[in-house]
Amino acid sequence: MKKYFLIPILSGLLFTVSCSDQLDRVPFDSLVEASAFQTVSDLENGIVGALGNLNPDNMVAFNAIFTDNCRIGINNGGQQLALLSQQLNPNGGDQDLWADRYNVINALNRVLTAAENITPEQGEDSRYNDVIGMARALRGYLHLELLVYYGFDMTDGTSLGVVYQNFVATDGFRERNTTDEVLTLIEEDFTVASSLITSTDINFPSRDFITFSRARAALYSGNYATAVNLATQIINSYPLANATQYAAMFGGDADTSEVIWKFDNVQGANNSVAGNFIFTGTGGDFIEASSELFNSFTASDIRRSVALAPSADSPTGFTINKYPPNADTNYINDFKVMRVSEMYLVRAEALARQSQFGSAAADVQTIRTVRGSSTPTPAYGDLTGAIQDIMNERRVELCFEGHRYL
Repeated sequence: MKKYFLIPILSGLLFTVSCSDQLDRVPFDSLVEASAFQTVSDLENGIVGALGNLNPDNMVAFNAIFTDNCRIGINNGGQQLALLSQQLNPNGGDQDLWADRYNVINALNRVLTAAENITPEQGEDSRYNDVIGMARALRGYLHLELLVYYGFDMTDGTSLGVVYQNFVATDGFRERNTTDEVLTLIEEDFTVASSLITSTDINFPSRDFITFSRARAALYSGNYATAVNLATQIINSYPLANATQYAAMFGGDADTSEVIWKFDNVQGANNSVAGNFIFTGTGGDFIEASSELFNSFTASDIRRSVALAPSADSPTGFTINKYPPNADTNYINDFKVMRVSEMYLVRAEALARQSQFGSAAADVQTIRTVRGSSTPTPAYGDLTGAIQDIMNERRVELCFEGHRYL
């Protein structure tokens, strides 16, 4: 039905103007799912674009600087002082963790919405399924991150969790789901993703990515037997890197022996992890590693020489060196989000919480041996001592990888 408006003009005359269906048309320069995604290749580019908007370095910064792994650097000119002083910024979640994750989730939901209207051509079914699987795997993974940081209690299913955004959102006003609801929806995404993904590229979600994420979720939510089972699946599939491989893994991204998933950093992505701590252009530390962290390593431990270096400017300072300049001198290191060593620590904690202290100690000692640590072989007699030792091992194994706060 046409509508009619009376528009006065200077002469005082009245014109009757018809408002046709033209007003309901989308402008040619407006980008919506139907025009942005028309082929399977477009959908694949959508996954790459969503990953490109993920900022893993802010997770590293928060976990390192907010906690006891860092101190003010000799060259600090005001950088990160609020975070170092544990003053949180509620806008977008500190370091934009909240806003960044939901923005990426929304981009994934746009890919999934568009995919519903795309029919793969002959020979494209596997690629199409991979896109759907990867999008849902990433959506589950990101909601798990949000739940860990912003939920109230992951061991209490009735507690408030976060908003599970499995739709394209146009505003930010939603009620939180309960923890159980979020975990259930995460598992639904993982189940669908696992049935679709065939890719084994460690730059993208794979079935092992899903198993790894499930193991984390099981530990965090108190399902310890499940955590042991899932962690064991990963441990049986990936070797721990030896000292040479470990150094190459962080020094130039030259080895991926124990990597399950990494963020494939590229020039121009503005995801320099080192840039959270040092001036990557001129040099100098505005954030240094704490002396306490340095003293947590033994001298023979390969992890100490890889993660830390004596400061060139401060006689008592330690430069965070886990993400050094690569061969092109640019700090564009790949960020190793999932490594098999974490699964040894997940399994150790889950075993300890089931009073299987001998097996828990064995997992911790396996890591120490392969890293060259001379820390004495652990012998756990109670849960408190076991958890403290496992936490200490997590600190040195996973420092500057986005774990210390947790």
